[in-house]
Amino acid sequence: MDNLGQYIRDKREQKKLTIEELSKKTLISPAVLKDIEAGKFDRYEGDEAYVKMYLKKISQVLNLDVADVTQQYIALTREIELEKLREVEKEGIHNEEVVEKGKNFTFKVPELTRKPSVYEDKSHVTIIKAAIILVIVCLIIVVFWYGFSQTRNQADHPEFKPSEQPTVEGDVKPDNKDDQSQPNNPTQTQPTNSDVTFTRNQRLDFSFKLPEGTESFTFKIEFGEKSWAQLKVNNKVYSQFESKIYHNSESEDPEVVELEFNVSDFEELVLKNGYSMGQHYYINNQEVPLENEDQSTGVTNFKLKLDKQQ
Repeated sequence: MDNLGQYIRDKREQKKLTIEELSKKTLISPAVLKDIEAGKFDRYEGDEAYVKMYLKKISQVLNLDVADVTQQYIALTREIELEKLREVEKEGIHNEEVVEKGKNFTFKVPELTRKPSVYEDKSHVTIIKAAIILVIVCLIIVVFWYGFSQTRNQADHPEFKPSEQPTVEGDVKPDNKDDQSQPNNPTQTQPTNSDVTFTRNQRLDFSFKLPEGTESFTFKIEFGEKSWAQLKVNNKVYSQFESKIYHNSESEDPEVVELEFNVSDFEELVLKNGYSMGQHYYINNQEVPLENEDQSTGVTNFKLKLDKQQ
């Protein structure tokens, strides 16, 4: 039974190929190649189709006659079957003798489990499976990274518009849903030891009164978070305030803008924000008393009107 295996081994050695080199060329595991060269074809009972396929690959690499090698293998398998039939026949005769002698005998149940076969020796299949798993893991990482970056960009640029784009004056409507839900009853806030009196008319809408005889006052804005802003004074875009994105850096300190107005020329101002979280407003360094609902991640209008009644 080992003539075919010896024949393949001689041809491989004539080609000066090792088992490992032949394995790389045929994608057949070294263990299976060693069994074939040793003529241990009985190990692969039931896998004859795979053995024929492997013999074809070996023949192609070693320049052997595929048909001749296949016929030799078929002859070997027939010889193996004949040997098994002879063994069964001998065992049957022996069992008849035992029965005749009145002795008990046991019937050996055939093993249903498969012997080590070529299925366990496909090392290239394991490599392909590992590559597929690696590709799937990489795709999952890319999807999570993309989703995280999109979420972060939305948080960093909520409804922002670059400064080089045309002005949005009069094109963006403020979110007045919360304004309509607020009561219209103004609440007056009088801080202790203060010179400026603030009156809250509704959400993001305040009036303020200065001490009698005041001719000018300062309006200061602290941008604690990145925000696009535009300022109108007396219903006109205020040229001394630059419409752009403020606090556009990694600094933890707020970006401060301070402006000075004459009382005689001032009536009201409207500060349009693309993002008002973390912002603070001051009149003569006295902070406007905002509430939590005044903070917003959307477009808002902060209104401040001067009360000139004495």
